[in-house]
Amino acid sequence: MDALGIDIGSTNVKVVLVRDDGTTVGAAHRPLSWIRQGDVAEQDAEAQWDAVVGALDDLSSAVGAAAMAEVRAIGLCAQYSSIVPVDADLLPLAPMRLYFDQRGTPHCFDILGRHESAFATWMERHPIPPIGGGLALGHLLALQLDAPEVHARTAHYLEPVDYVTARLTGVVQATQGSMFASQLIDNRTLGATTYDAELVAMAEVDADRLPPLVLVGSVVGPVRAELAHRFGLAADVPVLTGMTDSCAGALATGASLPGRVGVAIGTTGVVLSSAPELGADFDHEVLTMPGLRTDEYLVSAENGIAGRSVEHVLRSFVHADDALGSHGAPDPFTGFEAALAASVPGAGGVRFLPWFSGSMSPQADSSVRGGFIGVSLDTQRVDLVRAAAEGVAHNLRWLLGPVEAFTGQEAAEVVLTGGAARSPGWSQILADVLQRPVRTIVEPDHSGARAAAGWALDQVGVAAGVDWVRLDASFEPDASVAAVHDHAQGQFTAAFDALRPLALGTPPPI
Repeated sequence: MDALGIDIGSTNVKVVLVRDDGTTVGAAHRPLSWIRQGDVAEQDAEAQWDAVVGALDDLSSAVGAAAMAEVRAIGLCAQYSSIVPVDADLLPLAPMRLYFDQRGTPHCFDILGRHESAFATWMERHPIPPIGGGLALGHLLALQLDAPEVHARTAHYLEPVDYVTARLTGVVQATQGSMFASQLIDNRTLGATTYDAELVAMAEVDADRLPPLVLVGSVVGPVRAELAHRFGLAADVPVLTGMTDSCAGALATGASLPGRVGVAIGTTGVVLSSAPELGADFDHEVLTMPGLRTDEYLVSAENGIAGRSVEHVLRSFVHADDALGSHGAPDPFTGFEAALAASVPGAGGVRFLPWFSGSMSPQADSSVRGGFIGVSLDTQRVDLVRAAAEGVAHNLRWLLGPVEAFTGQEAAEVVLTGGAARSPGWSQILADVLQRPVRTIVEPDHSGARAAAGWALDQVGVAAGVDWVRLDASFEPDASVAAVHDHAQGQFTAAFDALRPLALGTPPPI
């Protein structure tokens, strides 16, 4: 028996076909693009759907009709806190507003101004207060209040995982977990299938446009007949409710196990764990959210831009095609391992600050920006590359302490997934900077899709009890460089406070 897993990220769509013993039969992906300018961060939702269909076409061609006919379930995961308005035919009416989009923030602060009790009420029930900052509640309010012509035609406001699920099945459903960032559900009880009437009323959100909630793990419906025929699927293949990419990362890394945290380094950097109760550490932006179980919360803390900042350095500084010449490479990570090896731990004193889109956990500041410091006449390109990888690791180390304090458990082991886990050099840097053993997982590029597929099989009773956490290489921290990274960590965190006066404001007109 096989399952399909679909992972909808902000930069690509990945699909995998896996067997019920955890073996990957085949995989495919399609790239995605998005735009960001000022407070705006958008993605073409129709292009996102086309990428899903295209990737499934590619997978079907690669594995053959016989393998696709064995599919017994479809699971999905996706980036979240992103909203797309769709009409009654489930077609997008406007671009998807991504988690970086800030346009609804003033409307969220209006809630706090209207209701003296709003802050405490949201903290108790959600637990994030309505402060905007890219959360889906801000997107809902901005579309409703600032784009009335779109709102009038909108049948549903959907998160990406629920949007793709709806396009696959023709059925609109969401879960407590997928709609977490809407901030309209009382999360004190797991398994909620209704929105909180008081939160909805205080926010003044049009509840008629919200998708109905079902229990996580429910079957949304079978794949639409025309899609099943196109991909070679059986007519009755069930599509399960989707999950956030944080849930998928926690599944893939086994982050709920005692003494272990999951770390995902992809577009962003996230530390994942678990906790028995709803709660939040607002000083460090660490919080619990509904996961895939009704007896345990997911602990998620997001640094912000991580792998994307390193990719930007490689693509725009190292392998750039610009007025200075053509230095491009098909893969921006060409030469990455060699560059890491050619620079010493500590990168010759160069420090990289990865806050290219602001900082999130453990110190939220959307206006702070990153860069390189400590550059000297001795600095070489390889030092900049190594400093970039180390900077992401230092940002995660800064966050790891608050996560351990929040959960009350020391992270004796870190399991790494995402694009960084493909790099032995970067994995070793993470172990050295965190001063923790690091394990990578098998097929980290497809870990989210694999986790969603395995979970879907489990929900339909096909692969119950299969361990989908497949560990790969081990990286022990090098004690001889601990002092170097301790010193660098102090410089890293000091730089955050020192550079905040240089945070971006509104630039003057040119």
